[in-house]
Amino acid sequence: MRDKIRAAIKLFFIVLWLSSMYGALWVAMFLRKKLWRDRLICICNHGLLVIIGIRLKVTGELSKVRPLLVVTNHVSYLDIILIAACSTVRFTPKSEIGAWFFIGGFSRLGGSVFIDRRAEKVAEMKQRLHDSLAGDDVICLFPEATTGNGVAVKEFKSGFFNLAREDFGDRKLFVQPAAVVYTHIAGLPIDRFQWPAIAWYGDMELMSHLWHLLMLPAISAEIVFLPAIDTEGHSDRKKLAAECQMAISSSIQAVRKQPISGTNQKTKAFNPSSLRKK
Repeated sequence: MRDKIRAAIKLFFIVLWLSSMYGALWVAMFLRKKLWRDRLICICNHGLLVIIGIRLKVTGELSKVRPLLVVTNHVSYLDIILIAACSTVRFTPKSEIGAWFFIGGFSRLGGSVFIDRRAEKVAEMKQRLHDSLAGDDVICLFPEATTGNGVAVKEFKSGFFNLAREDFGDRKLFVQPAAVVYTHIAGLPIDRFQWPAIAWYGDMELMSHLWHLLMLPAISAEIVFLPAIDTEGHSDRKKLAAECQMAISSSIQAVRKQPISGTNQKTKAFNPSSLRKK
């Protein structure tokens, strides 16, 4: 019962907070104040971290070189909140999300670049990303093209790594790998029973998953910004994708091997079938 009350309180404040921020972001967009928008997005996501109860540690920093493509692993919708709270980037949600109620509007106000991953649209989408990068926007890409179970990183799709071969005038594209790592719940390491409560993947229903996630106490997470890779000489997009995947996977393992404080306790098994779409 206590967990449900916790979730209800969090959900109430999330709706209240996002509603107020939506109006502020709309004003910034209407006035074409990009700096206002970027600052508001940071404030908005910091507020969500506080409401949800996420303790975020950031190692390293977003590179200052431009043009810059950030690539990261994808575990949950929470990833976007974590990244946007500590860096100014433009996300690349699939085009269908643009039609989602409220979320689609927020994505547009936040400057997202909607991506259609159909084969016949790849060239058009690549051009759209190229134009944003050439304009010094930092693009954040999830090369797995879907969310994973939180335990292992899926193989990176290499299609958009072709941007490394694009012409940016007298500049070269840099690719910066970043690792998103969820480490603890209530101060204890996340075990195999709890991962479905954090990771959103497969056919899990969004609202049901969010409700269960909000019932959790404090969540600890870490983002590790790795050194940016100069793509000059990286003509093979598959090798570049594999290099980024390996760097992120190694960083995740390094974070998880860090000494753990606190007393070991048994955790209650979580039933992921309750999150499946009916």
